[in-house]
Amino acid sequence: MRLRAYLAFVLLVSLGVGAWAWIVEGPPQLGPLALLVAMGVLSFQLREPAVSSRFGFSFLSIILLASAVITGVFGSWLVGVVSTAVDRDQRRWSATVFNMSMTGLVGASGAVVYRLVGGNTAPDTLVGPAELALHVGLPLVAADVVGCLVNALVIAGVFHFDQGVPFLVLVRSVLAGSGLAYIGYGVIGFLFVVLWYPVDLGASSALLIMAPLLAARWAFIQYGEEVRSHERTIDTLVTALGTKEPPAVPRSRRAARLAEWVAEELGLGPHQIETVRYAATLHEIGHLGVPTRLLRRAPEAVSVAERRVIDRHCVMGARMIEGIDFLEDARSGIRHQHERFDGGGRPDGLVGQDIPVAARIVAVTSAVEDLLEATGETQWDTDTAVVARALQSDPGRFDPAVVTAVLAVLEKHGRPHAASTGVSR
Repeated sequence: MRLRAYLAFVLLVSLGVGAWAWIVEGPPQLGPLALLVAMGVLSFQLREPAVSSRFGFSFLSIILLASAVITGVFGSWLVGVVSTAVDRDQRRWSATVFNMSMTGLVGASGAVVYRLVGGNTAPDTLVGPAELALHVGLPLVAADVVGCLVNALVIAGVFHFDQGVPFLVLVRSVLAGSGLAYIGYGVIGFLFVVLWYPVDLGASSALLIMAPLLAARWAFIQYGEEVRSHERTIDTLVTALGTKEPPAVPRSRRAARLAEWVAEELGLGPHQIETVRYAATLHEIGHLGVPTRLLRRAPEAVSVAERRVIDRHCVMGARMIEGIDFLEDARSGIRHQHERFDGGGRPDGLVGQDIPVAARIVAVTSAVEDLLEATGETQWDTDTAVVARALQSDPGRFDPAVVTAVLAVLEKHGRPHAASTGVSR
C-alpha cells in the first residue's frame, strides 16, 4: 500500500512539474525536441540493464543534460517521459509509469537548476572558451549533480517502500554505483551543447556525439559483464559445493539474502554490503575439504575430534578462494565466522569489533538458518521471539547489534527464500 502511494506521489509530482514548465515556458521547438526524444528512446533501449541486482545503466542522462540547454525545462521533462514510455523488457505497466515519471523529474530538475545558476539558453551568443565554461559548463555541472541526486532519491524511495531497505543505505548505493558515471555524462553533455551551438552544427551534432555515447555504452557493458562474471564465479563455487552437499545450495542463498538485509539494516556502505553477501554465500565453501561422511552424520553422532575437523571448514574455505581478487575482502568474513564476540572463538580468538563485520553478520545469519532447519520450518511463521531466545541463550557469542538487526529484518521481511532477488538509471 505504501509503495502504491509512493508511486502515485512520484507520478503526480512529475505531472505537476511538466504542467508548470508548459505554463511558464510554453512548447519548445519541435525539430530539436523530436531529435532529442529519438536519441533518448535509442539510449534507453540500448541500456545495460544487468549491472547489479537492482539497477541498470543507460546514457539517457546525457540526452537529458543536453535537453536542459536546447529545449528548456518542459522539453527536458518531455524527453525523459517519452524516452522511457516504451520498454520491451518491462512487463509491469506500473514500473514503466514509474520510469517515465522519474526520468521526467530528473530532466526537469536539471533544466531548472541550469537556469537558476545562470546557465545561458543561447550559447551561440557566447564568445570564447571562458564564457562557455562559465555560462554553460559550470551550470551543466550543477544540473548534472542535481539530476544524479534526484535519480538516487527517487529510486531509493521505491526500493525502500517495496523491500524495506533503509532509505539512506539505498541512496548511498545508487550514488556509489552511478556517481562516477554522471561525471562522464556531464562531459559528454557539454560536448553535445558545444557542437550544437558555438560550432553551429545544430542537429548534425547528434551524429558526432554518437561516438562518445556508444563509447559510454561500451564502458557500461564492460562493467556489467565484470559484475556478471563475479556472479558466475560465485555460482560455480556454490554449484561445486552442491555436488557434495546439495542442501548447502539453498542454505547458502538464504543466508546470503538474510546477511544482505542485515548489512543494509546496519547502514553499511555498498562495498561492505557486497562483501557481506559474498561471505555469506560462500560461508560453507570449506565443506569441500571436509569428508562427506562427517557432513552427513547427525550432530550428536560426531565425536570431538571429528567436530574439530568440521570446524576447520572456515579456515579451509578462506584458503580456497585465496587469489580471487573480488573475494579478497570476503575471505576474512569466511575465516572468522566462528569467532565469539567475547573472544572465546576460533581460529584466532578475536574480540568484539576486531572481528570483521562480515564475519559477525555471517555468524548470526548462519545460526538463524541452522535454527530454522533444526526446527523444520519451511515458511517463516514462527514468532521471532523463538529466534531471539536462541541467539541470546549464549551471551558473548554474537555481536548484540547484529542480533538486533537480524530480528528487525526477520520481522520486516520474513524468512528469505533460496532464490536471489531493476530500475534503470
